[in-house]
Amino acid sequence: MRGRSIGEAFERICGAPVARRDLEARGALRVTGADRVRFLDGMLTNDVAALRPGESCYALLLDRKGHIQSDLFAIALEQEILLDTAAGRGSLVTAALAKFVIADQVEIENRSVDWGQLAVEGPGAARALEQLGAPRPPRGRVELVRRGDATLCWWGGGELTPEGFRVLGPRAALARLLDGARLPELSPAAVEAIRIEAFIPALGSDVGERSFPQEARLDGVAVSTTKGCFLGQEIVTRIRSRGALRRLLVQLRAERPLAVGAPLEAEGRRVGEVTSAAALPDPDGGGVALGLVRAERAAPGTSLRAGGVAARVSYPPLSDG
Repeated sequence: MRGRSIGEAFERICGAPVARRDLEARGALRVTGADRVRFLDGMLTNDVAALRPGESCYALLLDRKGHIQSDLFAIALEQEILLDTAAGRGSLVTAALAKFVIADQVEIENRSVDWGQLAVEGPGAARALEQLGAPRPPRGRVELVRRGDATLCWWGGGELTPEGFRVLGPRAALARLLDGARLPELSPAAVEAIRIEAFIPALGSDVGERSFPQEARLDGVAVSTTKGCFLGQEIVTRIRSRGALRRLLVQLRAERPLAVGAPLEAEGRRVGEVTSAAALPDPDGGGVALGLVRAERAAPGTSLRAGGVAARVSYPPLSDG
């Protein structure tokens, strides 16, 4: 997002500097065994081997043709690696990884049913957790804390805002964990507006099963250019070197809210479609959206129309992909 921080956008949309959210639909996997680091480093797009215990990284799981199957976070602990997957992708990621475990000393355990996740989002998140006496690890790092018979994983960085925090662990241990903070709950409409403002692509809408990392602008944030081979690397590298993309994900600003699925047109010709959309509160008003457009129409400032509504490409610049 340009010209305004995500924190400012959060307060403008939510009307508060901090809020909570239950991320119950996200997947949670435990990967153990002596070969876990080498195995995952060869499966995921980012540099898992470089992680030290207590560190995390954002990564993608691709298929052999370079298509995105899920985005996820890998969290390195002393004796295991936790995988926090996109909503509803826990079983898919478990099955996809298990197919490649042959002679490796690796065990993959899907804990998505009995593990949950909470998020405290917004620029006021650290202060709210301080008042609770809760851990506040730096962004990208985790801290393990015992709570009764369970171990909770506190994690720096929210799902929507970099100033936020998340906590993973058994669902029973998470129950009423944040009640003392009296935090407002993020509404689905606010979540969608903040996500789009922060340019966070969503699987199933902005990213499909035939999307490449570069199309979704994830190449620079989720794909290592220095590590060894990984599943789908040949295609990703070929696209990177040739720049042969027909479409790109862009952020759009419009004079009024757009409709998901609305065709995007330039000079009377269809050049893409809206994939996610949200209304913005006053005083800005109007709408913000994400859309897939032809690469030659993806530059910031490009004027488009969506269902008769004027819109313009606002972010990111073409060179970001």
